[in-house]
Amino acid sequence: MRLPKEIECVKKVAAELLTTLKAEKLRVENWREKEATRDAVRVVIRDLLWADRTGLPDPAYTEIDVEARGDDVFRHVYRAYPTVPSPFYSVQ
Repeated sequence: MRLPKEIECVKKVAAELLTTLKAEKLRVENWREKEATRDAVRVVIRDLLWADRTGLPDPAYTEIDVEARGDDVFRHVYRAYPTVPSPFYSVQ
């Protein structure tokens, strides 16, 4: 079970990660079809999750946890953000 402080930290990590991706990598047209851009998105996710200032709380998340969460985040971003803004989250 995660502590409230850890949950708040994870929320901040998620918000910063999404802001960073939307401002940079996800703005590339057809980013999902370009291997270099897909790899760059993975790197941004990994780096942000590992960073001392912005990353997931240590020791609550092990190396295996961070790698698994990074993969989960990439899969979600890949599906939900074919373009910015996301067609899945736009208000209609």
